[in-house]
Amino acid sequence: MKKTCLECGAEFEGRCDKKFCCDMCRNSYHNRIYREEKNLLSRVNCRLATNRRILENLYDAGMRTVPKNLLEEEKFDFRHFTSFNKSPLGKITYRCYEYTYFYDRHRNIIILKD
Repeated sequence: MKKTCLECGAEFEGRCDKKFCCDMCRNSYHNRIYREEKNLLSRVNCRLATNRRILENLYDAGMRTVPKNLLEEEKFDFRHFTSFNKSPLGKITYRCYEYTYFYDRHRNIIILKD
């Protein structure tokens, strides 16, 4: 049965479950796939670490209520957080590791630490 290698596209014969023409193609394929996945995870973790550091610096400086634009100036990325919770009343709180933050009624950010 003729098959096509997933890495180089070469035709080869072999077992029905074989996907690669040789070990080099198999290794290259898996290294490429895992490298792309690792890069994505690394970028997300870096962004989360930056957000955490910004929250930590503000909290340690005694700033528990800050205007949203201050976080934006610090390059805080509001799209990245470790979890969120929506209360029955509709209030949403976001977590970035041990820090929790949410909007008050004036659109300021309240920062809490576990």
